[in-house]
Amino acid sequence: MTRNIRNFFTGIVLVACIFCLCGAANAATSVSILPSVETVAPGEEFTLDVYVKPDTQIAALQFDLNSDCSLVMVKAVEEGNLFSNTGSAVFFRPGIIDSENKTVFQVYGAIMGGDGTSDEGTFCTIKLKASEETGNCQIRITNIVVGDKQGDELDVITYDAMVSISDEIATSDRDNDNDDDTELNIIEKQDDNTDSSVNEETIFQSVQDTAESTESQEIISAPESEGNTSNISILAVAAIVFLALAIVLDRKRK
Repeated sequence: MTRNIRNFFTGIVLVACIFCLCGAANAATSVSILPSVETVAPGEEFTLDVYVKPDTQIAALQFDLNSDCSLVMVKAVEEGNLFSNTGSAVFFRPGIIDSENKTVFQVYGAIMGGDGTSDEGTFCTIKLKASEETGNCQIRITNIVVGDKQGDELDVITYDAMVSISDEIATSDRDNDNDDDTELNIIEKQDDNTDSSVNEETIFQSVQDTAESTESQEIISAPESEGNTSNISILAVAAIVFLALAIVLDRKRK
């Protein structure tokens, strides 16, 4: 085998190894708190979803929830549809809420039988209440364990959320209420024979649009790793350049 052929196969093996390593690095189940950024008014109750995108079949998930401040309080944790959609029996434990330390311990869920699921979905919904003070607060997933049906632990990557408590939200709501009151005060009496179907259609359309907007916000996917494709391309080009240089140098030696 000539040196050129050896160099050619060396380059091919190098490129193959690069692709394999990059693919292995990206193989992980993602667990995200959605929405990743939430703005609420002081004293407002709101919800966050723990959303899971499996990289392979999963059958169990456990985590703790932590807050880095006292601006929010967890009220309850409710089961989502991630495991229940499989049709198998599911064990779900909402965890233990420690209001003093702003932590929820050992939220746990598992499929009792079956092969698990590789479909993405909401593992649980967290109900919270904002304090009367304003500021920002980070909600973090810690001590997470994701397992398959054999009980083997799987690779996982987590994405936290930021909650902003702002007076501007409350002020905006009050302004909207005042505007609504003003509009109601100046509404003239309509004729009894006037067809009200147009008004009803407009109201229902508005409600539908609002629902669709809320649903779209809830199913936002977890942030994907940026730069993976560009990194692979750069490494592949580097390998090809290395191979070309080796061939040129070998020819010069001859």
